[in-house]
Amino acid sequence: MKFAVLFILLAGFAHARPEIVTAPVDHLYIPEGFDNNDSVEIVVTGTFPNPCFARNTVQVNINDSMIDIHISAILPKASINCIDMAVPFQEVISLGTLQGGEYGVRVNHRSPFELTESLQIKEATSHSVDENIYAAIDRIENVSENNYIFHGWKYSHCIEFSKVEILSNKRDTLSVLPMMKQVSDFCPMKMTAVSFPVKLDLSEMETKQPLIHVRTMDGKSFNKVLNLAERR
Repeated sequence: MKFAVLFILLAGFAHARPEIVTAPVDHLYIPEGFDNNDSVEIVVTGTFPNPCFARNTVQVNINDSMIDIHISAILPKASINCIDMAVPFQEVISLGTLQGGEYGVRVNHRSPFELTESLQIKEATSHSVDENIYAAIDRIENVSENNYIFHGWKYSHCIEFSKVEILSNKRDTLSVLPMMKQVSDFCPMKMTAVSFPVKLDLSEMETKQPLIHVRTMDGKSFNKVLNLAERR
């Protein structure tokens, strides 16, 4: 009798386990400006149909010039009330360093949510990991149409803001490189807030939801998807 009750409880627990499903992705962003010395990052966005979904894992498989990415999600199987509410999500996916050349990128291949794009990796002009020092941007403020303030940090008083380089893939992504320069040999670490204006020309974008991809330190990036449709 005890074993029968235990079997029923275990069966019920197994039935209530969450289901792993393919995440409902809807856009694949490929930033410009990576070379074979950079840690390459791409961005995928999607929308869950309700708050009961949760992100699960991202699997990356690189086979020659094809990059396959599978993004899964967790869907609870227990009977709980889930309100109908769109829940956007964003995945910043690191591909590491890649050899120079053109790659195909497929996300959730052979699913209803398949996305495909191409990725171009340039040959580096030097052997250093990165030729530039970047500000650690963590917030973007829109002050007027096409005018933004980039907020973040610098790691020492020995570096100062130099210039901003902006690269566009002419479709859906602006890559912003906030370059710093070393002004002193004495570089004790001291986090200091920085902010500077940046003008972004979004007229070439083919989407109302372009990505602003800002290169930061340590091969990472800050990423923000704008919603131009909300502007008056």
